[in-house]
Amino acid sequence: MHFNKNFLPEIVLVNTQLPENLGATARCMLNFQFDKLRVISPKFSLDNEKIIPVCAGADKVIKKIKIFEKFSDSIKDFNYVIGTSNRVRSQKKKEISFSKLKNIILKNYKVAIVFGPEKSGLDNEDLSLCDYSLKIDSNKKFSSLNLSHAVAIVCQNLFTLLLKKNDDKKGKLIENIAKKNELLSFYKILEESLDNSNFFNVEERKKITFQKIKNIFCKYKLSSEEVRTLISIFKKFS
Repeated sequence: MHFNKNFLPEIVLVNTQLPENLGATARCMLNFQFDKLRVISPKFSLDNEKIIPVCAGADKVIKKIKIFEKFSDSIKDFNYVIGTSNRVRSQKKKEISFSKLKNIILKNYKVAIVFGPEKSGLDNEDLSLCDYSLKIDSNKKFSSLNLSHAVAIVCQNLFTLLLKKNDDKKGKLIENIAKKNELLSFYKILEESLDNSNFFNVEERKKITFQKIKNIFCKYKLSSEEVRTLISIFKKFS
């Protein structure tokens, strides 16, 4: 294998509901050499007796799991966060292909691929912090996939693509892309500034409006320097 395994994306599971799906996800990941897994507020204990038998030998993935209470805390150290969703959402995200995602990975950027809970998938608040959405092509009349199956398909596609010679020489990526912790700091200052200026006229609409604002900034991959400049600007208004 000619790619750096250490730079494979990390899998992030938000509010997973069934312990069996966590075990099966770990198994699917290791099938394709993915071994970094983060979980956010699962609906069961990680000591649940159903996890290890289902993971079928992928104990190393389970033992290295990183646990977080909030999605925003779990993604602070990533350059790119890719949300997965087959549902139609009010918050539109630019879709990314597997081939483009491969090229990002080969630049050694730190990438997270995020999967929502089994029943509903990622909500709009979580999607507003993602840079792209990744869609698995499936039967339009029956597109719902089991969580572990979705993880397996994503990992297998990337594993296969990364084994192939990289002959894409187009489109250099931005150097020193800001990590999510920098953007989250900016969003906090931006929200405070907008609050102080009474931008949010209707409090009930504030959450949705601010999700739309975050989506605007997510469309453009900002460098660390650009984020620092934006922070400096909005601090003047806080």
